[in-house]
Amino acid sequence: MRLSSAERSAISLPDEVKEVLIGILLGDAHINKRSLTANSRLVYSQTTKHKEYFYLVYKIFKPLCVNGHEAYFNQSIDKRNNETYYYFHFATMQLPCFNLYREIFYNLGKKLVPNNIYKLLTPRGLAFWIIDDGSPHGEGLHISAYAFSEKDIGKLMFTLQDKFGLKCSIHYNRDNKPIIYIFKESMSKLRSLVSEYFIKEMLYKLGL
Repeated sequence: MRLSSAERSAISLPDEVKEVLIGILLGDAHINKRSLTANSRLVYSQTTKHKEYFYLVYKIFKPLCVNGHEAYFNQSIDKRNNETYYYFHFATMQLPCFNLYREIFYNLGKKLVPNNIYKLLTPRGLAFWIIDDGSPHGEGLHISAYAFSEKDIGKLMFTLQDKFGLKCSIHYNRDNKPIIYIFKESMSKLRSLVSEYFIKEMLYKLGL
């Protein structure tokens, strides 16, 4: 059954869902609009390698999907190397509650880091961001930041250092793309902040 405009406007996000949303928007999630006047929707995908994690995120946002909606399996070809990738995907309803996040995370269609990320990012959100974009690196941790500008990375670094007390710096990969590095000295503190929000299949990213 199609929801009325009033019913869509009455839908709000619980605080825990907002926290997860912030984390995955720093990572692999997207908020898009089908037209300038349309409401926004959340779109999310993960490779089949991360099936368990994908279905955790899907379970969180399924109440915001069309009734009867099921996540689906798809594939795409990377034109750079002609490799085929297999992934799971879902999209929510177009809802007013997502409009704010479209406004603060995008400028002219390009994703950015909100100016108030210091306030928005919580340990739960940090956990989901790391699961999306983190990888172990030696005894520390890398978090990919390819999508963001130098200014945006500065906002993230300040939040990690000042709010969460994590020692970090910027590394660059072979393509000269930025990666946030969390030092091994901060891994114990990081684990105490975020490990409770991890599923067991993803704990390897924390060296556990």
